[in-house]
Amino acid sequence: MPAIVFDMDGVLIDSERLVLRAWDHVGAEMGIPGLNELFYRAIGTTHAHTATLFAEAFGDSVDYIAFRDRVREYFYNVLTVNGAPLKTGARELLDWLKAEGWAIGLASSSREAGVRLNMERTGLIPYFDVLIGGDMLKASKPAPDIYLRACAELGVDPRTAFAVEDSYNGIRAAHAAGMRALMVPDMVPADDEMRGLAEAVLPDLFSVRAWLAEKAAE
Repeated sequence: MPAIVFDMDGVLIDSERLVLRAWDHVGAEMGIPGLNELFYRAIGTTHAHTATLFAEAFGDSVDYIAFRDRVREYFYNVLTVNGAPLKTGARELLDWLKAEGWAIGLASSSREAGVRLNMERTGLIPYFDVLIGGDMLKASKPAPDIYLRACAELGVDPRTAFAVEDSYNGIRAAHAAGMRALMVPDMVPADDEMRGLAEAVLPDLFSVRAWLAEKAAE
């Protein structure tokens, strides 16, 4: 059975821009400087890893837990009003994969409870055979642990499975797991490293479907 594992934020849900907006808003309220660069370093990682980045950047001068909680409150307040926006082609790709008999996993650095909530709100949760949140493991992307666990729970060899990611840390994690990584850039474009690690760099999820269909026909 063919298998594929998706990241969530920036891949299935157009959430990264909203998170950046939340960081900017809360950062201004709390008087925290230099968050833009830190945000891009944190994309695709867990809250625990982001806490480490904050500690390195600010020491004890910034309460990361308070910042995180206010960002989360801002983020979910916006989602409650506007809903979670899907990335272009997400539902169509998942429909096609299910119809073709693929095993489908989700491996997100976000907390499992938040991942499930977003998937339920968007109606995407029935598509997934396995759902792994970042708080279910100790090591964050770019470590391969989350992808290795997703493949283990799907019962597939990582070397035969695909991973769909938008972030550098996500592509690094999928590649380290031995998976066939596909990058669909969101907030950051693919650089030479990403083009070397990914099997393909594609503009959107419609293109992922076309690329997979072409590979299946070979």
